[in-house]
Amino acid sequence: MNFFFADAGVGSDFVQEVLTGLDKLHMGTELGLEYQLSSAVKLTAVAAVGKYVYASDPNVAINFDTAGREEDLINLEGTVDLGVAKIKDYKLAQGPQQAYAIGIEYRDPKYWWVSATTNYLASNYANISTLTRTQSFYLDPETNLPFVDATEENVNQALAQKPLENFYLLNLVGGKSWLKKGKYISVFGSINNLFDGVFRTGGYEQSRNGNYGQFKQDNLSGTPSFAPKYWYGYGRTYFLNLAYSF
Repeated sequence: MNFFFADAGVGSDFVQEVLTGLDKLHMGTELGLEYQLSSAVKLTAVAAVGKYVYASDPNVAINFDTAGREEDLINLEGTVDLGVAKIKDYKLAQGPQQAYAIGIEYRDPKYWWVSATTNYLASNYANISTLTRTQSFYLDPETNLPFVDATEENVNQALAQKPLENFYLLNLVGGKSWLKKGKYISVFGSINNLFDGVFRTGGYEQSRNGNYGQFKQDNLSGTPSFAPKYWYGYGRTYFLNLAYSF
């Protein structure tokens, strides 16, 4: 279930969207390797490759409140069945579907150590709007007929799912410890995203523009009011831990 304001082909209102018959497919494999190059140096490599997709075309219904409304109701029953949303094989928004990491670690006999890990993350997607993948997206709410230019080709191009940008991260970790008169002292520090990269970690398509006419009009300026919303990962971050055991 989702909640949002929609200007759909069947009318406009704040709605509750209900999906039924929704299946998801998760497939993937992971591999981790570790090699002791010497007594002090260790190499690691990790790979995770997945395929996370919608595995069915669910049915979409919208519910809305009819209390206190005298006009502009979508209908008097307070619910509309929009039929099937064509979303099968669209990617799920569950983080990068490809992730790779290579690391090197050095441990000195004098009880200090440092490691560096580079990460590459790819095939990450924002969550799609199911409402815009129903037949109501084609309909002009004024006439209840399809928009003239709402061809399958134009709609598929407008709603094509594109991955977020791939990105690299470099993380550094190190520490040192001492044993003084039976007391244990340690220092641990890390720097994540060393190069202060800007990257998007996820997001979602808005369902406000629930019909093709409004979607097209909103996108004409190049800066649509109801474009997808994204969230971002942290830039460079630091962590320092001091410990004294007695």
